[in-house]
Amino acid sequence: MRRFLSVVLAVVLLLTVCSPVLTARAASFKDVPASYWASDEIKALTDKKVITGYADGTFKPEGKVTREEFAKMIVVAKGLSLVTPAKPTFTDVAKSRWSYGYVEAAAKAGYIVGIGGGKFGPTAQIKRQDMAVLLVRVLGQQSAASAIKEPVTMSNDESSISSYAIGAMTIAVRPRVQLLRWDKFRNLNPTVSATRGDCAYAIYNTIVPPASGKKSVTIAEENAPENLFPLISDSAYTMKAVTFLASAPISVTPYGITYPEMAKYVPSLANGHLIRNADGTVISDVELRKGMTWSDGKPVTIDDYIFSHKLYMSDDIQVVSRSPMDLVTKIQKINDYKCRITWKSWDAYIPTGWSIYPEHILGPQFTKDPKSINTSDFNNNPVYCGPYVVKTNVQGQYITYAANKNWFGGQPVFDTITERFIVDTNTLLINMLTGTIDVSSESLPLDLAQQFEAKMGNSFNVYYNKGTSCGVMPWNISSPWFSDKRVRQAFYYGIDRALVTKKAMVGNDPVLSPISSGSAYYKPVLAKYTYDPDKANALLDAAGWKWNAAHTQRTLPDGTAAVLKVPFSQGAAFREREITLMQPMLTKLGITMQHDPMDFDALLDSETNGTFIITLHGVSFDNYDPYGSVLSFRSDQIPTQANGMQGQNVTRYKSADMDKWLYAAQAATTSAALNEAYSHIQDIFAEDLPTFYLEQRMYPDEVRKGLKGYDHFFSSTVYNVWNVQYWYWFK
Repeated sequence: MRRFLSVVLAVVLLLTVCSPVLTARAASFKDVPASYWASDEIKALTDKKVITGYADGTFKPEGKVTREEFAKMIVVAKGLSLVTPAKPTFTDVAKSRWSYGYVEAAAKAGYIVGIGGGKFGPTAQIKRQDMAVLLVRVLGQQSAASAIKEPVTMSNDESSISSYAIGAMTIAVRPRVQLLRWDKFRNLNPTVSATRGDCAYAIYNTIVPPASGKKSVTIAEENAPENLFPLISDSAYTMKAVTFLASAPISVTPYGITYPEMAKYVPSLANGHLIRNADGTVISDVELRKGMTWSDGKPVTIDDYIFSHKLYMSDDIQVVSRSPMDLVTKIQKINDYKCRITWKSWDAYIPTGWSIYPEHILGPQFTKDPKSINTSDFNNNPVYCGPYVVKTNVQGQYITYAANKNWFGGQPVFDTITERFIVDTNTLLINMLTGTIDVSSESLPLDLAQQFEAKMGNSFNVYYNKGTSCGVMPWNISSPWFSDKRVRQAFYYGIDRALVTKKAMVGNDPVLSPISSGSAYYKPVLAKYTYDPDKANALLDAAGWKWNAAHTQRTLPDGTAAVLKVPFSQGAAFREREITLMQPMLTKLGITMQHDPMDFDALLDSETNGTFIITLHGVSFDNYDPYGSVLSFRSDQIPTQANGMQGQNVTRYKSADMDKWLYAAQAATTSAALNEAYSHIQDIFAEDLPTFYLEQRMYPDEVRKGLKGYDHFFSSTVYNVWNVQYWYWFK
């Protein structure tokens, strides 16, 4: 407690040194809302009556801090006695200066060494990298910092870190240290002046490290992952589970910003690691960080990166998607950590699609029998280079992850994370109410989330996130049911999508385009399909669908009774509600809709194999890479025996015009060209209707209060656990 109080006093001194009109406030400041990134740290110090604000009730969290102010802060924090030697250590800090004793004390302790030339620069604002250097010394990790010669900060501005601060900046962003935060552009801004908010955050985490709290967390999921090998599974639950286990060469934040993780940089024209050729091809460099190891201790090299391309391009493996690997025409190995790739075309998110797998594990098996990769032990007991490893995997019930102490980004905060799979909503609620679940995402419908918040708002934060995912009913266009686009149009007119969305309590809006409403290229092309049963019946009449004598049931043109079983994932209560709501609407069209709950994997298999008529499940949008949302309409994405049943176009939709504009979008290099291509793609979709879009989902997240680092911004392609290694319990 004594040590904490000394730091508290340091904060007081820091905040009062520049202004005599500062005054203490109770527990908050009007310019520090709860959403401010350092509000908890500021409030924690305020609650202990140690943070002072201005007379007008503000804290001015973006105000700057000078080097001498920070020196004083360090001295008081460490409880050092003031030092007043006869001869000043720095020529610009005279004995008469107010900060003299503090600067000298910090210098004697070895916390500061000046800026060169015998000077300290007392009135200069302290840079973020200098704050990191000082606090890493306070933490006693100076030797560890000195041994680091290349930065591992996973930021887009690593190259701007001064050489003397490389080690300190690397340590400052490790999960169990967390002195600095990235901005939304994934920059650390090392040479930018530290703010008062920066100082409060960094000092608090210096004294109360993130790892000082409870070392475990339990997360609830609706469904278990299909496996732990995304090469052969495109299940969102697989991708989410693998997020705990695997780092990526290039990653992306929920805000759509790419950043280097296993790689040293994101290739770009600006940094010279990307070259556009006159013929439209592109050359990019990939350089992995040195010193990384797989979770079994084996080194990660560029051979693993190159080997992964072989896996994705093998016809013997049931690869769910070869994008973007199928754009590669040449890979040239330069050394053990670097290669050069030639691509047919390029977009900013191509690097994020390259997953890396261990050659020393899968290579021998691949060489002996490539098909055996489909049933490899790797599916459920993988080896990755990520923050966590699988400790226990009880399939269908839970997975416990253990911290990978050798992760190149630093040991994660939590020693263990348990991911429990709870299908039943009541069971989930009971577990949250009794304290056994800390985080639940995408599991509760809106009404239950609101009720839960009303009851448990003191214990949980509930975030309501408008999603980039939606419900779809893919239909098999090669089947007698949906081969005629007039029938597909009839379904759009005959189902009140807005009503279903609201009544099923999954969102507020129906989907109005195959491109996310958050995209710059979005057009609400499906808005014209307002609920109109008369128009729907007229379309079915024109398509040759006949009524029976009682005018209660239709038959298809081939005489098949219009009885439609709709498969959906077992236990998905909101899907049950959606079908129940659609039933009376389709009854008006002479169509009988029946519930058909089934195993989710079997449902996906039926789509891939083309044995389905219709299904109901979710699909993901991408705000930042619209092409990923419409790729499934390309005819060469139809799974066939010839291509090993690979591809995303499970509806079997074919359109030369759609293909033309999809390829144009892929090749476009300007916003104007992209806008033209995506405009045509959406217009064609609205006419042909390759699939049925239902609701744009809203995702409530329930997060136990005190959990820091949780980013509730919703993205369907970047999961809520994207930064789980940095989560911690705030003390």
